[in-house]
Amino acid sequence: MATCSFPEARLFDRYSDYRLAVAQIIAAAQHELLLCEHDFSHSDLGSRAIYDALWTFFTANPAGNLRLIAFNPNYLSQHCQYFLQLTNKFNHLIKLQLAHESCHNWHQGFILADQSHAIRRHHFAWPRGEITSDAAHVAILQQQFNAIWEQSSPCGEWQRLYL
Repeated sequence: MATCSFPEARLFDRYSDYRLAVAQIIAAAQHELLLCEHDFSHSDLGSRAIYDALWTFFTANPAGNLRLIAFNPNYLSQHCQYFLQLTNKFNHLIKLQLAHESCHNWHQGFILADQSHAIRRHHFAWPRGEITSDAAHVAILQQQFNAIWEQSSPCGEWQRLYL
């Protein structure tokens, strides 16, 4: 798997650039991915390219782990069938949480890879953001992810019912 290497900081201000950054960081991750977004509708998690990158991530030796926090689960559960297939196949490597109401004043989306690289959108409603490898920024986002995770809980919307 590729080594995750990004410039010190790269800014983006279009959703298409954000989707490219998401694909790049997911494809480069080796051990751990932490994702936090409102509903992931702008991240392209339902695409075949992301599915393939995550498949590689989960089948590597050792396998990678993914933790995901969403503030609204509807997009993932209704529009990301490829991603849901991965959650069924690799449920031991994927943890999905729904952000608690106490976190709803949080408005930034971000992705962390291997505790060393990050993508951050400055607001859920805007595409503007950055990719960074700056250790201080990554550490702050790691702390914020952990704080939101502690206040989040599993969500039944991602569980499929086989009747």
